[in-house]
Amino acid sequence: MNIVEAFTQGKLADPSFIAALGATTNPKPHHITTTVSNIFVFEKKAYKIYRSDNTFFNTHFNNLSDKSRRFHFTRTDFKWNNHLSPEIYTELRGVTMKDGLLEFIEPTDSADELVIEMNRVDMSNQLMRRLTDRTISLEDCFEMGKQFGERLSHLPQVPIDKTAYADFKLRHTDMIPWVENIRKTSGEQVDAYLEYMRAFIESHRAEFDTQESMGVCIDVHAENVIFSNGTFLLMDTYAPKEAWLLGYKFINIYRLATDIYVFLGKEYFEKVLAGYEQATGQKIPRQYDLFLIMYSVLVQWPYQTILAEKEPWRAGVVEKYRDFVESYFSENA
Repeated sequence: MNIVEAFTQGKLADPSFIAALGATTNPKPHHITTTVSNIFVFEKKAYKIYRSDNTFFNTHFNNLSDKSRRFHFTRTDFKWNNHLSPEIYTELRGVTMKDGLLEFIEPTDSADELVIEMNRVDMSNQLMRRLTDRTISLEDCFEMGKQFGERLSHLPQVPIDKTAYADFKLRHTDMIPWVENIRKTSGEQVDAYLEYMRAFIESHRAEFDTQESMGVCIDVHAENVIFSNGTFLLMDTYAPKEAWLLGYKFINIYRLATDIYVFLGKEYFEKVLAGYEQATGQKIPRQYDLFLIMYSVLVQWPYQTILAEKEPWRAGVVEKYRDFVESYFSENA
């Protein structure tokens, strides 16, 4: 029996650990398989183990098939998310098999796998679900932008070693294979969007060819935001590719605000930006709206298409992004 199978069957060795989960016998968690991880959700806790077998991710983003690389990624992922959302990310554990049961040990290289421990959160407050249900107000949007700006101040610093121009060139190159799954329905439009982005980067090289506008970037979107009772929380924000830990410093807020724009409209989008500006004291350069919104949509739209393969309700979400970008681009390009 491997680690994933043992977790799925709730075969835990430590009775005190079982009790901490809120159970008196070996509990069987809800098992969620994502693009890059296995997540095991118990009554009070959730545990994440990074997968080693996603060929697309290993080829294009980060090769987690190698144990040492997977352990490095897991350690830095935990440190990153613990800084940003300590309310959720509580501990990094090692795990091994002993007598057919899972045993937690120190998170050293001798562990069979590293496991990220999290406090369980109510996913009914996930921002994507709240956007589809339209339970987000203008006041909520301002508060999210404000709290987001405040949380970003807790991020670990990353040495700046490239310009915004070089970063945008890299992101454009990485986007080409990423959008492949939306070509089936929108191939010509996608090519036009990619060409617009390429031309914009080149035509603004003089403005972007500097390190002054660079900052730490996180993987933020409506899937990994929880907004509950006025509190803004972030999950799984460590970038899947280390090169993306740095980027144009306003990418973060545009990715969050664009998801809100798609579902609720421009007025709500503006409130997110206003809250962010108040919290950070930074003036957002609005002359780049079209470019940054297009970038944000071309990251999220293919991702929702992937998720929709297993979750049919997301077909409507995919359509929402496709319709939004067709309309927004035609009106503003």
